[in-house]
Amino acid sequence: MGSQKFSLDATDISKLGRNAVLVGISAALTYAASQLGNLELGALGPLLVPIISTVLDSAITWIKDNTGGD
Repeated sequence: MGSQKFSLDATDISKLGRNAVLVGISAALTYAASQLGNLELGALGPLLVPIISTVLDSAITWIKDNTGGD
């Protein structure tokens, strides 16, 4: 973050807000993924669980900042 010690500028606030949104979305996706074992999908369960898991993992990867910089 680019501001001086004990101060925040607009860039810092923007990064903090983006981080808060990402944490919230990650928490929601984590909760959804943990509930996969509780779903009663019948005979389609073995087929749908890996698909749902892959979709959730793809969503988490898409949400994260993978550019390598700050």
